[in-house]
Amino acid sequence: MKFLFKKGVFLPLLLLAQPLFTGELFSQTVWAPYQRQLWVRTTAVNSVYDSAYVGKYHTTYDDDVRINVGALAFEYGITDRLTVDLQTGFGKLGRTQLIDRYFGTLTSPEQPDKYGIIDSRAGLRYKVLDEYDFDSIWVPTVSVRIGGIKKGDYDRNPQALGDGANGAEVNIYLGKDFNIWGLGALGEWSYRRREKPVPDDVLYYGALYKRFFDSFIFIVGSRGQIGQGGYAFADPKGTPPLNLIQIDTPSIAPFGTDWYSYYLEHERPAWGRKEIYHNLEVSLGYTDKYGNYYNFFYSHTYSGYNTAILRTFGFLINFPFNL
Repeated sequence: MKFLFKKGVFLPLLLLAQPLFTGELFSQTVWAPYQRQLWVRTTAVNSVYDSAYVGKYHTTYDDDVRINVGALAFEYGITDRLTVDLQTGFGKLGRTQLIDRYFGTLTSPEQPDKYGIIDSRAGLRYKVLDEYDFDSIWVPTVSVRIGGIKKGDYDRNPQALGDGANGAEVNIYLGKDFNIWGLGALGEWSYRRREKPVPDDVLYYGALYKRFFDSFIFIVGSRGQIGQGGYAFADPKGTPPLNLIQIDTPSIAPFGTDWYSYYLEHERPAWGRKEIYHNLEVSLGYTDKYGNYYNFFYSHTYSGYNTAILRTFGFLINFPFNL
């Protein structure tokens, strides 16, 4: 990325509003509570990154960006097949100064700690097929969900705890226990539509699991998002060949800034850019004799476009209650 270090170009690229927190780590699976059963799920997550994909290019920052999120989810079985869910949480984006180089000649302002409610989700999930209702070894469990997304109250500039837009989504969840050696598979496909200019997204998840010692489960898989539109760069001057040209735009006094910065802020906000990421996830779960489920997970971004290279550790506990 040497060509991005030109004065007036590199800083705007680093300070793109970046949705840092991937709430998909809290998402549902194909299995759900049965009638009059309530699942209460608490999750704590710590994420950190010091590099990102800016467009298709890789860049490294001078400081770590740290994110801590606590979330709470409720799932209630209206019937054995129909479930209602609600998820919300609170997060902290730690203080950072991404650039302090060349004896202070290239410096970004220090960003203070920021706090806010993360994007919340609510929806209805229906189990279309239950593999345990069939004798066939080929029939999977399939659930379909429709839901809404309420944007959080965090500051979107210069980085954010979420996508910062209301929206709706449809999800398809898959699961299959192979009934051999404790092996099974999980899957998900989702389509998410948000307020403009945030682009629509396709999300996926696929994993294999292994049960052992009756109470333990090990899961390894991949989760990702594929943006369906948006800007390649929020700032067109960051793309070749414009990044090689020093352009000083005149000020427009009534707005207190130059016309190009005004255009970027109002017509091409950074949260309208295209984002793609692919994460590797591994987790270890344990179910106690009371049915409580504990899970420790790790996620790492191995490929992407306009996204942070996140390293995420988290711990989840699911408590079932019969009402």
